[in-house]
Amino acid sequence: MADTEEGMSLYSISFFATLTATLLVQYVTRAAPDAKVQGLKTAAFKKFQLNYLVVYLLAFFADWLQGPYVYALYDYYGYDAYQIAVLFIMGFVSSMIVGTFAGSLADSYGRRLFCAVYAVSYIISCMTKFHNNFYTLLLGRFMGGLSTSLLFSVFEAWMVSEHQSQGFDEALLSDTFGLAYFGNGLVAIAAGVVAEGAAGSQGYVAPFGIAIIPLIIILGIIMKTWNENYGNQKIEFCSGFGNALKAVANDPKVALLGAAQSAFEGAMYTFVFMWTPAIATPETKASLPYGTIFAAFMVCCALGSSLFSFLMRKTTVETVPQIIHGVAAVANFGVVMFVEDKFIVYMMFLLFEVACGMFFPTYGTLRSKYIPEETRAAVMNLYRIPLNAFVILVLIKVKNLPVETVFTICAVAHAFSFVAYTLFLQKIK
Repeated sequence: MADTEEGMSLYSISFFATLTATLLVQYVTRAAPDAKVQGLKTAAFKKFQLNYLVVYLLAFFADWLQGPYVYALYDYYGYDAYQIAVLFIMGFVSSMIVGTFAGSLADSYGRRLFCAVYAVSYIISCMTKFHNNFYTLLLGRFMGGLSTSLLFSVFEAWMVSEHQSQGFDEALLSDTFGLAYFGNGLVAIAAGVVAEGAAGSQGYVAPFGIAIIPLIIILGIIMKTWNENYGNQKIEFCSGFGNALKAVANDPKVALLGAAQSAFEGAMYTFVFMWTPAIATPETKASLPYGTIFAAFMVCCALGSSLFSFLMRKTTVETVPQIIHGVAAVANFGVVMFVEDKFIVYMMFLLFEVACGMFFPTYGTLRSKYIPEETRAAVMNLYRIPLNAFVILVLIKVKNLPVETVFTICAVAHAFSFVAYTLFLQKIK
């Protein structure tokens, strides 16, 4: 990719090639749907599923709009790599500490309420991006970290609880997870395209302004159409957090599942920070089509979620994670081995994103089966403590670490996930 125009062509070709593969797998999967699963879908379930998917996908659309340009905006504002790392660290610290307790509060005081809190806190986060002031941006990262923690816990906790309370068949959960994460890939693609267009015409801050629109929409839908549901309301806030700790400490299955998930996501969030410097060179830094690259990543995520739906017709969900963790480890080791060859690095990134696309619906289904309902949101946020600690430790040292060292750490983390999940399998047999 020494020649910029050839690089642009590569990114465009890879986008359309992976999109074609995704549509093909999705067609094979959906052209002949599982008759048993389809027979379980009542009109009430379809209405519930559609309502949840609309809110869920808009929530992630707002999140994905910001993804391609967070690093680029801070760089444009004139902050160096260390200052940018501090801003990112604030987000992960917020997610690790405040977000963890927010999960317990959601179980006690209402998951619907905290889905609404997600929208409000993210709106505040987006608004801070319009001010080139380090401490204002730091506040924005704090609110963004809280929002991210809620996004990845309370929406799912609300959906699983509501699914069960309305008496829908458990077999339909994997269908909702599969559609949610496939749709998530599609909205991420759209977000990448919209973000690139907005940034190109209005500057790097424009995608953050656009993100406020879907956040306002979901806030209205949640407050108007969602029922409230809870974990165990008899458990006080501190007790709820303590019970989440006990659930992890006393049940090896929950602990090992959390270890595998946390190591994978810790390495994944490190990738979010590192993919831009890993793929750019001094010659291409200012001209890379970050939105197109991000969209290609998200197509690969959609491909992964489509592969998950396909595999669910052939095997059980418990067999899939070893494939995911193996592919992720290989992809990250590939980056280390070929770090100077940006074409191979890019290919390894695409392979890793396929693994990410499989990871989310797979672990969503596993969590619905193995995490106790009464502390579901708290346990899910508890899993985020080690992953955020992992990312913080890497980011603190990132200024002094070469790219290949960071991805070696990520590869080892994925290998650890493989081992942890293998031990989990032994516990459930």
